[in-house]
Amino acid sequence: MKIFLQARGSYDTLLNLSKWSEQNDIERIGLPDHYIVGKQRHDKNDATPALDLLTASAGLVRDTEKMVYSILVSPITFRHPSVLVKMASTINDMAKGRFRLGVGTGWLEIEHDLYGIPFPDLKTRFEMLEESLIYIREALSGNDKGFQGKYYQLEQFPVEPAALQDIPIIIGGGGKVKTPTLAGKYSEEFNIYAGPKEILSNSISLFKEVAVEDGRDVSKLEITTACPPVVGLTQDRVGESLTAAAKALSQSEDEIANTWKEKSYLFGTPDEVAATLSMWQEVGIEAVYLQLLSLQEDNRNETIEVIKQAVELI
Repeated sequence: MKIFLQARGSYDTLLNLSKWSEQNDIERIGLPDHYIVGKQRHDKNDATPALDLLTASAGLVRDTEKMVYSILVSPITFRHPSVLVKMASTINDMAKGRFRLGVGTGWLEIEHDLYGIPFPDLKTRFEMLEESLIYIREALSGNDKGFQGKYYQLEQFPVEPAALQDIPIIIGGGGKVKTPTLAGKYSEEFNIYAGPKEILSNSISLFKEVAVEDGRDVSKLEITTACPPVVGLTQDRVGESLTAAAKALSQSEDEIANTWKEKSYLFGTPDEVAATLSMWQEVGIEAVYLQLLSLQEDNRNETIEVIKQAVELI
C-alpha cells in the first residue's frame, strides 16, 4: 500500500509540503480543484483563500525535483476540455511525466452559484464528462479522428503536443455504476472514495469488467483511494485528532467517529488502521491519498507515522 498525500493551501504551503514529501519518499500529492473551500462552503461570507490548482501545478513541477501532482478532480463545469488539454500538455512539457489529470462531474453547487458557473443536473454533467473524456484522450493522442458530440466538438487536425502517453487520466468518486464504468473505459487511475468493503468490491469489479470488455490491460491501470485520516499513535492522541477534525469540518466528534467507522475511513491507532488498509488491499486498492486535515508539522508527521506503522502490520 503506497502512501500519497492530498492537500490544499497557499502556494508556499504546497511547495513546502512537496519538498518535505520528496525528502521522505512520498512520490505523489493530490490537489483538489475547488474554487470554494473550507468554512466558506457553509457560509459564503467566511472567506477562505482558494487557488486554481492546475495553475499552481505548473509552478510546483518547476520548483520541485521529482514530485508528481494529481488533480483530484477538476469539475468539467469549470473548463472546456480544450483548455484542460492545453493546460495538461503544457505542464507535461514543463516537467514530463509529473502531472496526472483528474476530471469529474463536479458536485459542490455553492462554488458554481457564487461564481456564476452553470451547474446542470447530474445526468447532464455525466454526459458532459463522458464527452470530455473522449475529447481529451483524442486531442492528447494527436487527433486522428476528431470528435463530434452534443456538448463538445473537435475538428480533425494535428494536435501538438500529443502527450497522452505521459499524462495519466484520473476518474474519481463514489458513484456505484456510472463512475466505475467511465473509469474502466477512459482512465489510467480509478480513484474510488473510501467506503465499506462491499461497495468498494462491487465498484472495483465493475471497473475491471468494463476495462476488459474495452480491450484494456487491467494490469496497467491503477486503483487508488482517498480518505481524511483521524488517527493517532495512542488512544489519547486519537481523541485529540478527533477534536481537531470536528473543529475543521464543523461537525460533532460523535458524528465524525460514527461516520468514519461506518464508512471504513482511516480511524484510530496503527493496529485499527491496519485492519482498514488490509481490507482495501484485499479489494484491489494499491495506494491512498491521505487528505490531511492539518498541515501543522507535528500533526502531519504523526498522521503519516501512524499510516506507515499500519502498513507494516498488514
